[in-house]
Amino acid sequence: MSLARYLRLVPAILAGATAIACSGDSITAPMAPTGVAATADRAPSVDSQLASVRWNAVARDAVASDRIDPPMASRYYALLSVAQQSAIEAVERATRTPAGSQRPAVIRTAVISASAEILAFEFPARASSFRSMEQNEIAALSSRGDASELSVPRQLGADAARAVMLRAATDGADAVWTPDIPSGPGKWIYSSAIGYPLRPTWAAVRPWLMASGSQFRPAPPPAFTSDAYRTALAEVRRISDTRTADQLRITLFWADNVGTATPPGHWNAIASDLAERYHLDEKRSTRMFALLNMALMDAGIGCWDAKYTYWLIRPSQADPAITTPVGLPNFPSYVSGHATFSGAAATLLGEVFPAARRDLQGMAEEAAMSRLYGGIHYRFDNDEGLKLGRKIGALAVAELHRRDQLDPGGATRP
Repeated sequence: MSLARYLRLVPAILAGATAIACSGDSITAPMAPTGVAATADRAPSVDSQLASVRWNAVARDAVASDRIDPPMASRYYALLSVAQQSAIEAVERATRTPAGSQRPAVIRTAVISASAEILAFEFPARASSFRSMEQNEIAALSSRGDASELSVPRQLGADAARAVMLRAATDGADAVWTPDIPSGPGKWIYSSAIGYPLRPTWAAVRPWLMASGSQFRPAPPPAFTSDAYRTALAEVRRISDTRTADQLRITLFWADNVGTATPPGHWNAIASDLAERYHLDEKRSTRMFALLNMALMDAGIGCWDAKYTYWLIRPSQADPAITTPVGLPNFPSYVSGHATFSGAAATLLGEVFPAARRDLQGMAEEAAMSRLYGGIHYRFDNDEGLKLGRKIGALAVAELHRRDQLDPGGATRP
């Protein structure tokens, strides 16, 4: 789907919460060009009836405000959504009652408590704010029924989050890197202007769905001295020299630089809108978010494995005449992170929301192309990134079917 079609379908609200629209089988993504305030990534509204949607919006806002980088942001979203789903499962086990037969306030309380607990762990400087939100939301639920009924799900939600925190403590995300940057023709070039490479140890972080970060490692990129490489570089230069207004708008639309919800957050916001537009209940919503965000985190792990296996030079480093209107990321080129995140997300969401599958795939392809238009990636970076992301998304789809078979009452798809 083209950006022009997005803009015909829904006006972008650039001050405050950004609109996300869905009509029938056509969906649109949040408009968040570079320079828009962090609150532009908080969509849909935090007034959503679904606690999972509301607290994912809170997480996106915190990621943007604290300038969290994409790999770490994907981890934060995954931990949050896994905690939310685990909280509902804990209530079902404790009460021996399916979520659909519970009073909605009970399920929402568990999700709220798990969300506040995990976000306080991820953003300790904001813990008091999250605790206050938790108290206010549960107090509002208590006013509609028996307040004592909510004490158990509140504790179960917090305990579920703490179990997820224990996993996070040993997932390897805090590994320390000893600087060792390869050099030579075709290798990424370190400079003080862009800083040390971002998260070079991320490939060793424990994934959720993959067996390891290298499970789907793509073949090497074209050799630096090959005709295939020179052709790819020339294409980036040609687009840079003739970049159209539409190409620039697409570049900005998908930029998702640090200071926004990042590419994983962009897809998280799209999923949030779909959850509401297709009227998922809390259990189905948390299951969808958990699978989506696990796939997104694994996409970052697999992508970063390729980046620091091959250390490929960025196009503008090979040809300084290439311009990059959204800046130059401080890590190697191959493969594209935007493409990998988008391939994974669109694959899983297309299975959950089949009526939207075609548009989701079109959005993923456009997100990938935005990096070529921006002078940041070669076409083969994007093509291989999409392939990698789709393989990871297929693992999430397989897990979706497995969980739906085990628990037909919690089937994710609308």
